[in-house]
Amino acid sequence: MKDADQNPRTVPAPIDPMAYYFKDILLLSNPDAVRLYLIRHGESGGNVARREGRLSDYDPPLTEAGRQQAERVGERLARYGVDAVYASPLQRAYDTGNEVAKRLNLNVNVLDDLQEINEPLRQQGEPFDENLPLPKGVSHDDIKRKFEENPTWDNLPGSENSAHFRERIVRAIDQIVAECPGKKVAVACHGGVIQSYVAHILGLSSDFPFYSFNASITSVRAHKDRRVLWRLNDLAHLEGSRMT
Repeated sequence: MKDADQNPRTVPAPIDPMAYYFKDILLLSNPDAVRLYLIRHGESGGNVARREGRLSDYDPPLTEAGRQQAERVGERLARYGVDAVYASPLQRAYDTGNEVAKRLNLNVNVLDDLQEINEPLRQQGEPFDENLPLPKGVSHDDIKRKFEENPTWDNLPGSENSAHFRERIVRAIDQIVAECPGKKVAVACHGGVIQSYVAHILGLSSDFPFYSFNASITSVRAHKDRRVLWRLNDLAHLEGSRMT
């Protein structure tokens, strides 16, 4: 039997038809494609508070472990030679992005739309009101049950609307793509942002398709209207350290 790769039936014929078929749909070698490195911030005081069952501040700083995580991701992306750094204005994300930027003498471009979702039962910039009542006749068990059946932000009372959240983060990332054709871009943001953006790319209704670790890298290639997931929750730079 003849080797189909060496004797293709089509003209003009690539040496490897499969590579030829996939190269555009997966943005394998497009020089104008943007390489997005979506970074979840390092561990923050809010992450620790949740683990300990305490209420957290609206805009907590990085912990010492979080700063070390941010340094590691900064060192790794500096080796990649990223061309631009964007970040949420919340300090845990900004400070993580700055660990990349300062190693490459770059500025951190702040985009408000990269902020984490407005959390359930909390108003932006306001303290958490633990006495805020649930909807009449609804218990926490009811909410948890409904949320597990359909894990979207819409099923958590007081949360920012899921469609609105996705719309604003897609808008922010589309802006980055438009501003950085052909570049490598670090985007320091939040777990909810990355989870929902991945769900958007994959066409999933769930806002929680995976758990995003602190200081993880999720890589996306983007060109025009195409978005391709290249890497999910990469933690190689944190080897030997505690992952949160």
